[in-house]
Amino acid sequence: MTHRLVAAFAIASLFLSPARAFDSQTLAGTWAGTWKNKKFKGVGGPFTIVITATDANTITVDASGADFGCGTLPAPVALVKGTDWTDTGAGPVTFSTITLTYDGTKRKLSGTGTNCHGTWTAKGRVNKAFTKFKGKSVTRVPGPARSVIRATRQP
Repeated sequence: MTHRLVAAFAIASLFLSPARAFDSQTLAGTWAGTWKNKKFKGVGGPFTIVITATDANTITVDASGADFGCGTLPAPVALVKGTDWTDTGAGPVTFSTITLTYDGTKRKLSGTGTNCHGTWTAKGRVNKAFTKFKGKSVTRVPGPARSVIRATRQP
């Protein structure tokens, strides 16, 4: 099964448009998607993550609408410019028990962490139009349990 903070993973991977520098408004909006576990048939479902630009230097990620098998995030997570993100990328950023790194030049995110099921690794990528995300995670439960994660920025 996937991890409860994969929501943060999915959003953090959306940090940079290849056509412009990243700013606090770049991610603002509602991201909706699905996740599907490939090992445990029927495990998965929809999720929604809301991102707001609190100010020019702060992004707030509310993943309370995302449950990835371990419960949702209890409170929004704030990302601060200069600490968690810059004009070219992000990371490593640590959210509770996960660490994420984003490569803005390749639009790729990688992450590791722990959850209620065990340890996990994840990777994903945002498309060039900066409207879609596709990623994968592997949780050791024991043995690998692979999941696919997809999200689209809502108009």
